[in-house]
Amino acid sequence: MDFEQVKIVVNGKEIEKNAFVERVLGNTLWGLVSSLKLEAEPKEIDIRITKKTK
Repeated sequence: MDFEQVKIVVNGKEIEKNAFVERVLGNTLWGLVSSLKLEAEPKEIDIRITKKTK
């Protein structure tokens, strides 16, 4: 699958990546989210991961 955009931002800075990494991340995350029971097919996915502080 081709994606218009696969973006990774860490601590406010966008991380450079090559086409392979974009395809792997895009396809993996799209597949995981698409497997969920959703009301409609996803068109855009935003995922935010925040490390827990002690």
